[in-house]
Amino acid sequence: MKFRLSDKNAVLRFTKLTPERLAWAKKFTALSAVNRLARRAPVLTGRYRASFNVSVNGIDYSVAAPAPKEFVKEKRVFYEFDKTKAEKALGGVVLQVSDDIFISNSLPYAESLENGHSRQAPQGVFRTVIPEVKEDIKKFASFAKRKDGDLK
Repeated sequence: MKFRLSDKNAVLRFTKLTPERLAWAKKFTALSAVNRLARRAPVLTGRYRASFNVSVNGIDYSVAAPAPKEFVKEKRVFYEFDKTKAEKALGGVVLQVSDDIFISNSLPYAESLENGHSRQAPQGVFRTVIPEVKEDIKKFASFAKRKDGDLK
């Protein structure tokens, strides 16, 4: 999944930011998006939710291993959502203005879930989060625009 800004006002907010503040806004928008996706993700064993990846300038195609058969059979959660996974992925990276941040889920059935093949998420996952992420972009750009305070 890659976000392209089509909202001209949001783009204008970004052009007024310093490169450091723009990188901060991009990072926190991505972190917020991953957390929103995890909250909306349907959960049986938790594998889908655990397979969300965040990467810079390329898609991370890795996926969580299948849950043990007894968890699948009993429909029990095996994977808990790791809130720090996205932070770790972006933590050691010095973002540049030109960097793209990708949020992906490469499980074979991710597309089916996005197309409504889950009673827990009949409207999909990514498509329900995108409008909220667009609002997050505006919010974080507004925070970054402030001249006071540290952006950590």
